[in-house]
Amino acid sequence: MENTVVVIIALALPWVHYVGASEVEFGMDMGVRAYDSICWYEKLKRFPETDSKGFLRECFGKAENVKKQINGDDMALKYFGEWMIQLAMKRLPQEYGQSCNVYLQNPSKPYPVDLKKVLNDGQSRPYPFEGASLCLLNVLREKHGEKATTAVFDEKTGPKKHWISVFLARDNEFRARHGSPPFQLVKELNDQAQSWAENMASKCQMYHSQNDDPGRQWHGATTGENLSCGGGAVSKEDAAYIASNGWYEEIQDYPFPKGFTGGPSFSKIGHFTQSVWKSTLYVGYGFAYNPNCPSMKWFIAARYGPPGNMEGEYQENVLPPRF
Repeated sequence: MENTVVVIIALALPWVHYVGASEVEFGMDMGVRAYDSICWYEKLKRFPETDSKGFLRECFGKAENVKKQINGDDMALKYFGEWMIQLAMKRLPQEYGQSCNVYLQNPSKPYPVDLKKVLNDGQSRPYPFEGASLCLLNVLREKHGEKATTAVFDEKTGPKKHWISVFLARDNEFRARHGSPPFQLVKELNDQAQSWAENMASKCQMYHSQNDDPGRQWHGATTGENLSCGGGAVSKEDAAYIASNGWYEEIQDYPFPKGFTGGPSFSKIGHFTQSVWKSTLYVGYGFAYNPNCPSMKWFIAARYGPPGNMEGEYQENVLPPRF
């Protein structure tokens, strides 16, 4: 079987300086960046204890919403810190507020640990709220280790990974946990998935294609399919995490150790089982966004070959987690 393998390249980002912005504005921007990075790691990145719904419900966009209410440096120095404490910090695990709220209350208070590189912050002089940003990152490091701050730089503040690379890596993390071989990305399946994602976005509706749809065939057989959608202006990379994590989070309803033998509970576990299905080897992903849709605005499709969720084959293809 010949397949076209897809190679994804990361995009480098420059160091950030406050050219054209005041020191206070820059400090708020770095505060939002640090907060969003913590929210992302705690809810989306941390493996395998993910909480995709919690990311959207509890912390996504909360710091940015605070910043949008600020008009001018004087107002920022007076209210940004307190409003962050009231409206955003409470959404994070309590150790962040316990350690870092004091730096929001005192914008000029310095922090003793320098993690500006993690923020991709190229500013040499101190700026307001710098202490709060550095504190947040240091609490993250103390709580989860160097791998957490490395992940923040690698995926949020530094060079951007392509959303398909993010998707593939996260799916394969989950598959390894169940002893399944890593997916290989295939251009033909990517094209199929992209076409279906665009179709859903054009209709502002998430729905499955038909098994016999000509656009769903690959190497003479139908493909498997998982779908996801959401509202809000999340990045493609975050949407990839939300989809992959959300499908995997169905593991909580899977009947280990006996396995799935049929019945209505399939609707609660079918995305999870397809994601980790051992004999599925190839995958493709598609993403589309339509700002004119009334609620759900982004749509994701994944196509799999050979397909999973085959009756009578769950025991050998959906193994219990190994770690």
